[in-house]
Amino acid sequence: MIELSRDITFGQFINNGSALTRMDPRAKLICAVLLIALVSYIGSFIAFGIFLSGCIILQWMSRISVAYVLRGFRAFAIFLIFIYIIEVLFYNSPTQHSTLIWQWGIFNVSWEGIVRNLLLMVRVIFLYYLASMLMFVTSLVDLTDGSEALLSPLQRLGIPVNAFIMVLVIAFKFVPIFVAEIERLIKAQSARGVRFDKGNFIHRAIKLGPLLIPLFLSGFRRAEALSIAMEARGYAGAVRGWRRSKRREMHLQRFDRLALVFTIMFCIVTIIVNLVAPY
Repeated sequence: MIELSRDITFGQFINNGSALTRMDPRAKLICAVLLIALVSYIGSFIAFGIFLSGCIILQWMSRISVAYVLRGFRAFAIFLIFIYIIEVLFYNSPTQHSTLIWQWGIFNVSWEGIVRNLLLMVRVIFLYYLASMLMFVTSLVDLTDGSEALLSPLQRLGIPVNAFIMVLVIAFKFVPIFVAEIERLIKAQSARGVRFDKGNFIHRAIKLGPLLIPLFLSGFRRAEALSIAMEARGYAGAVRGWRRSKRREMHLQRFDRLALVFTIMFCIVTIIVNLVAPY
């Protein structure tokens, strides 16, 4: 039996009462943006090693099982490995100082291509981890309220920040919902004798074809119900300058301030190491 919900964990919220879950959503978003900008900037293995130590601390504070995080990364890792092999085989050095290891026709394997693409894959892995961790420890309401609070100055310019943030958050949070819906349809077809775990890739893809129409119909029904609920809660974007009331006020606590200070110091130290590191 295929159980997609066990393998695709991106977008799921885990309310385990950890320190990261209780953080102010504004502080979490600022820390996440700083860390994402940091991992996008650094380019040395030593700096990535320091960043890995920070991720270990983050994982410990989240109180989420490492196996659960890695389980969601399994399918993504296969895609990354495929992309890495393609990039290494077709890498063209911008300089003439690359050390060629193997060449056959249009395929070129060099040390520079291996190292540069390895750094790129490590960066993508860290970006995926940070995005997943933010979803794990932040609920849909907190993520929306925090984003609206940080981008509230744009509301004065006539930009519908509230609606834009809500659409973006729903797009991420609908991933586990659609995964559960696909799993339900697969179980219904399996009860009728269809075996999705048998055959090659093409045969499995053909078997998944009849699931597309019920999946789209279910998605449209959920979208219609969601639109009615959003209108009832004040997401009437046609009214200029509209604002929703909040169920609770957000206040930065001592832990939130310490987390912001620690994140800024961590970014500064990592950038300095990245500048002076030989590799």
